[in-house]
This record gives sequence, structure tokens and C-alpha cells, in this order.
Amino acid sequence: MKKTLLSLIGATLLSSSLFAFPMGSIEDDPDFVRMNQYFNSLLESHVNTAALSNINYPRTDIKDTQKEIVIKFDLAGVPKENIKLSINDEKVLTVEGEKKEEKEIKKGDFVKKEIFYGTFQKSIKLPDNIKENELETNFKNGILTITIPKEELKKPKAKIIPIK
Repeated sequence: MKKTLLSLIGATLLSSSLFAFPMGSIEDDPDFVRMNQYFNSLLESHVNTAALSNINYPRTDIKDTQKEIVIKFDLAGVPKENIKLSINDEKVLTVEGEKKEEKEIKKGDFVKKEIFYGTFQKSIKLPDNIKENELETNFKNGILTITIPKEELKKPKAKIIPIK
């Protein structure tokens, strides 16, 4: 699906950029209008606007200091019960969940629909020197904040080898 989506976006952007240059009154050409409508309908039939604008959902801030890593996920509208947070042995932090619409609304009623609804998952590779057992979370006003203390990096000891 992701590969198809990228192909469709590329085709749409390419078609838009090819005809963005002044070439007379090409926008009045019926063939151009039909082709433009075709690309737009092709894109809309595979992906809605909300999905396009939320490929990188949830939006994330990451602050990495000497003492800790602070990660903030913007999860406005997602209840805490619908969020799952995990960290695996390879130090990959994953947030996943679902943002549900409160009620079903017919697609034809919208002029524009950009708010993301659906399941999501985002993973972040963390450094090896984190103290995952001391990880703290806070969920307030739709922002999930994760604070992970870091250990001081141990410098590898070098053994002196005599040269003969």
C-alpha cells in the first residue's frame, strides 16, 4: 500500500509540475482538464486526504540531553485506554493505538476532511545507554510525554599490547 501510495503521489506531483509552467492556455484544454481530474480521482480513490497528511502520525518531538531523552507524542483526541507503549530488547520504543471517530458521518457532507482517524504505530530507536526501568510517562492534554534517564557512557578500556 505504501509503495502504491508513493507512486500515486509521485504521478500527481509530476503531472502538476509538468503543467505548472506557462505554456499558453493549456488549462483550458479539455484533454488537460480530463487528465487532471483522472489523476486527482485516482489519488482520492486510493487514499483520503487525512491519510496523506498523517503519514507521519503521531507528530513527535524528541529532546536528547546528556542526562535524559524526552519524547512527546501529539495524541490529541486519542483516549489513554487506546494507547499502547512498549520497548523491546533492541531499545526500540513503540507507541501504537487507535483514534476513533465519535460518530459516522457521510463522506459527501464534508468540504474537506484532514483529521486522522484509524490505527497508528510509530517506533523510535533509542540509544543503548538508557535506563529503561526508570522510564516515566505522563499523558496530559493529548500529549504523551516519555522521560527516559540515561547512564553515563562507559569509555572502553584499552589494553596496552607490547610490541616486540
